[in-house]
Amino acid sequence: MAVAKSGADSARRAIDMLFAFERAPLATVRELAELVDMPVPSAHRYVAMLREMGLVEEAGRSQYRLTMRLVALSQTARRATSLIDVVQPFMQALAAETDETVLLVQPIAGLPVCTHRIEAERRLRLSFEVGQYLPPLRGASAHLVMGAMAEGERLRYVEEAISRGERPPVSGVEGFLEEVRRDADRGWSVSREEIDEGVWSMAAAIRSEGKFVGSLSVPCPAFRMDEEKSEQISAAVRRAARQISETLGS
Repeated sequence: MAVAKSGADSARRAIDMLFAFERAPLATVRELAELVDMPVPSAHRYVAMLREMGLVEEAGRSQYRLTMRLVALSQTARRATSLIDVVQPFMQALAAETDETVLLVQPIAGLPVCTHRIEAERRLRLSFEVGQYLPPLRGASAHLVMGAMAEGERLRYVEEAISRGERPPVSGVEGFLEEVRRDADRGWSVSREEIDEGVWSMAAAIRSEGKFVGSLSVPCPAFRMDEEKSEQISAAVRRAARQISETLGS
């Protein structure tokens, strides 16, 4: 029994050593020993073991760093975690902060789809439900979904949507594409009464390893929005989207 406990303790100490690299990406054995409160000779043994496993490598000047094998493991872990699992706590916090409904919109088959929703205490009745496609040419999230496309794809997307009976953009195709470019560059978009009458909406892009994976959106009754309120909500949405992106590795 004592042997098993000793083995478990050794494994725990080795994991502690790996986590120490979060605070010191490049570190000597002595620095690592101080971070995990371990005698230097013991730290040498653990570093040697982690090197044999391909998890740590020498980076010169007696310093060590994590190897790309750990990066591959983190990417695998992120792929195994659904986006909704990641965004859920951020969406709940944003709904509590703004007292408004929060939506996650993802591109599915090239079109914007509401895939998750957190209701505010004072519920805003929306014209779409989770799992339902949003209008492809209207709304803040649609701009960001299009913004992730290549330039030529955006034009085809608009033309195909119009050919299926979608209402052409009020600003014309070229004006609309220019708006999409602007929103793609800055990573957020604002719309007013484009989908629902009397609804103002703000959306910010979510990225995973630099790739657009969806948008965080807060639709609000337009009558409650003045310049100060709209800026407060816009800042909160952008901050939450940035935090989610950082969690996903961007």
